[in-house]
Amino acid sequence: MKVPQAIVVLAVAIALGALWPCFAGRNARADSAPPAPLQTDYLQRNALIAFYEARTRRDSSDQITRRVLGGEYLQRFRETGDLNDVTRALAVASDSLRLQPQGNVQALGVIASSDIALHRFAAALGAQESAVEAEPFDDNSRAQVASILMETGRYERAGHILARPQQTDPNPTWMSIRARYDEVVGDLAGARVQMAQAAAIVDRIIVIPAYTRSWYHAREGQLAFEAGDTASALAQFDEALRIFPDNAMAMLFEAKLYRAHRDWPRALASATRSAELYPLPQTLGYEADAQRALGDSTGARRTDALIRAEQHLFNAQGVNDRLLAMYYAEHREHLGDALAAARSDQAKRGDEIYADDTMAWVLAALGRWKAARTYATRATRYDTADPELQYHAAVIAWHTGHAAETRRRLHAALASDPQFHPFYADDARRILAAIGG
Repeated sequence: MKVPQAIVVLAVAIALGALWPCFAGRNARADSAPPAPLQTDYLQRNALIAFYEARTRRDSSDQITRRVLGGEYLQRFRETGDLNDVTRALAVASDSLRLQPQGNVQALGVIASSDIALHRFAAALGAQESAVEAEPFDDNSRAQVASILMETGRYERAGHILARPQQTDPNPTWMSIRARYDEVVGDLAGARVQMAQAAAIVDRIIVIPAYTRSWYHAREGQLAFEAGDTASALAQFDEALRIFPDNAMAMLFEAKLYRAHRDWPRALASATRSAELYPLPQTLGYEADAQRALGDSTGARRTDALIRAEQHLFNAQGVNDRLLAMYYAEHREHLGDALAAARSDQAKRGDEIYADDTMAWVLAALGRWKAARTYATRATRYDTADPELQYHAAVIAWHTGHAAETRRRLHAALASDPQFHPFYADDARRILAAIGG
């Protein structure tokens, strides 16, 4: 298995919105254009970076090349997952900003994206707000501010920004972040429309990097899976991998879908392929579950040991993985570590719904139902349609004497997708039968 020098949580992030690819073409109209040919820009990434590195060494006053180089480092980070590229991007973009402090929106955007990857959300917000001050009508920068606000649970302010675009041309960055907002506040159908439209625009513009184009389809597939639309989800994951074959996050989402449907051979294949590129704890967890289901207990123990090793890497880097906390909570193991990770995530993100959900589910695993109820109530304050989030809140409601809420949330989870999880979906049906649901 190939292990990058440093690994960062792209899920959900990704999976839940952390490092949104920015559309560099800025509000291009492409309604009538045919799909663009597929790009293989990633094959030239190292050579392009070497070229810009050489230029920066030759001219210590060249702020333009430095900010361009920072963007290339970030693009390679998205493609390979090496956190060292984030620190490189931050360094050269900071140099660019020092050389040109006024109106250097591109450098500020690189700095903000780098800080997001490092989970330094306050610093990221400051940089992105400075970009908006420099160009108040730039919807790319304004949308990125809204994205960071959502990462820290400030949804009302994010919604206020996203309700008022300054420009009229379609903007895929804006639309993808608006889709995230719609998803959080319970409008999953609206989120899917936004992402489908954004992906269609991106598909028609030739200058889009392959990974970014692939990301839009992977995100569209993720929303389809959340809605229980398995066929559309798989089609979008296939398209994401056709565009960028090494999109480990598309493979991760694919593994999650197969796992939910107990298609263990395919879940194992997708998770293993993804983990070979980036051994994220979430991906390794899916791999271990598939190994156990297929009778490979020795392999599952090895994978669990690797998850523990990855945990130590994350701790050393200062980037915690709340999905690791969720894995431990689901398997009722290493709950002290799970609680520490959940608390760390909460400290960085504040009252963000998935930080609240993580804390709630870890406390539930510890049997601290009353405390879990507080966080579950916060996590579901917008009635987000995510069936796992609804299930967690339902189980906690059941253990704290709220039968009507339990029924409502379990029905909501199963209505979204009767096979939303390999274990929890059946448990939801069992609880409903037990309480006369």
